[in-house]
Amino acid sequence: MKTNEPIATAVVYENEDVRVWQQTVGPGEPIPKHAHRLDYYLLNLAGSGPIAVTFHDGTGGPLGDAVEFNPVPGRIDFVPKGHIETAINQGEEYRAILIELKNS
Repeated sequence: MKTNEPIATAVVYENEDVRVWQQTVGPGEPIPKHAHRLDYYLLNLAGSGPIAVTFHDGTGGPLGDAVEFNPVPGRIDFVPKGHIETAINQGEEYRAILIELKNS
């Protein structure tokens, strides 16, 4: 599996400090294997999961090899760089904005 897949659906804004992604994942849809090379904030817009996340190459750290993520619409989560993952949306349509911090 490749790890150079986009981390979300589409880049909607970028400058020298941040890259902002829009993410939409339909019910039952997978998120292909990808690497998070930058710290980011995840703004959950819609959908409460669960989203089953599998970490690869030992990158899950204290989360282990897998975790079930239950997003809360309206909440912002900080996610540190370094993990390589695949995921599958096991709930209704999930929408989010990811804000990558390019200088982290």
